[in-house]
Amino acid sequence: MKLNGILALTLLITTAACSPSNEGLLDSQDRQNIIGGTIVKKDARLAKSTVGIYDASTTQICTGVLLENNIVVTAGHCVSSDTSNLFVVFSTDMESLLDDYALLKKSPLTRRVSGGVVHTEFKLPYENQDPATSSNDIALIKFNGTTPKGYMPAKVLTDSSKIEIGQKALIAGYGAETDNLVEVDIKQTDDIENLIEEGAVICETDDETKERRCYYEELDGPAILKSTTVEVKEIPNTFEVILKQDKEHGACSGDSGGPAFLKIGTEYYVWGITSRGELGCATQSTFTNIVSYATWIKQNSALLLKRK
Repeated sequence: MKLNGILALTLLITTAACSPSNEGLLDSQDRQNIIGGTIVKKDARLAKSTVGIYDASTTQICTGVLLENNIVVTAGHCVSSDTSNLFVVFSTDMESLLDDYALLKKSPLTRRVSGGVVHTEFKLPYENQDPATSSNDIALIKFNGTTPKGYMPAKVLTDSSKIEIGQKALIAGYGAETDNLVEVDIKQTDDIENLIEEGAVICETDDETKERRCYYEELDGPAILKSTTVEVKEIPNTFEVILKQDKEHGACSGDSGGPAFLKIGTEYYVWGITSRGELGCATQSTFTNIVSYATWIKQNSALLLKRK
């Protein structure tokens, strides 16, 4: 059984992963900084359309892509019904702002979110086990104020047929650099069920042997924008693309909502946003194909802009 999970990152006293308690704990585990990536320079074109997203209520970190009219597209699991404490961060170094909430609120590099919309058919991984069916992991948020100088909307790909298996994709995000799994001795661990319920420990059950094995994740890496290049592995449905990765290169906890770009000529066009990956960020990650959601984005952006 593969342990799949969403790729958001929750900060505790130190950077760590956690998730809400539910039966599908393995699949709803908050995970995803770019592994094996290079730091994105603040004047790079990539940096001008990639933003950080921080929820001060839950301390969850995600990544987003700047569109027109103060709209940001990100993963559905990054946006809750209450967006009052959600911030968009316009800096390649989000880490330096996270230690001081007062600084975060007043910083010229942050904008408070005024509203958001999550796809009505969004499903967490444990709710959707069919790879041929999309999880609709997409959301839009709108921020207050002006867009900081130097930032500009991403150029969005308009033709999904240009996304091909074997093609290179440039991905970026603010997530963890390393994700190591440490096995837990179930019999020797006190309150194992409570630890599982709290999301501190993650378990899987082998489909054949029914053996249960449990782990905790050791996540590390500052919330600094990084990028790397990976390969398109599979296109399971119209709305999602699977990228091949390994422990050296790929997306991980905190990269949720982060962009995947295709280079055409000298220009980079965003076609996807990070959705979910396997426990340990080891072999592959799934990206939502936002090209296929063009109509949804247009309609819901208009609705957000009408809100006061």
